[in-house]
Amino acid sequence: MLTTIVTAAITAVVTGLVTFAIQERRLKTELRTEFMAEVAAKSLLENEQWQKRSFGEIKKRLGGFDDNELRKILVRAGAVRFKGKEENELWGLISRNKGAL
Repeated sequence: MLTTIVTAAITAVVTGLVTFAIQERRLKTELRTEFMAEVAAKSLLENEQWQKRSFGEIKKRLGGFDDNELRKILVRAGAVRFKGKEENELWGLISRNKGAL
């Protein structure tokens, strides 16, 4: 009886630790991808040639994200949305576009 209880407890602890390690690794990978996307977006928007970039051009360079997910990445990178000529969507860093806010 005691052996069964000890075996069950050890199995539960080992299973819990393995599950925790797997989830931690998965989360770190996901967050790394998100963080690198934010860094890339900010780098694109810091380019001296442009104060604002069209959403289409940003999307070409940061592939693999759907439109709304990419917009969230841009906001986390410190960008805001503007409307350009013909109502196209432009994005620029707040720090570089304070006069246009």
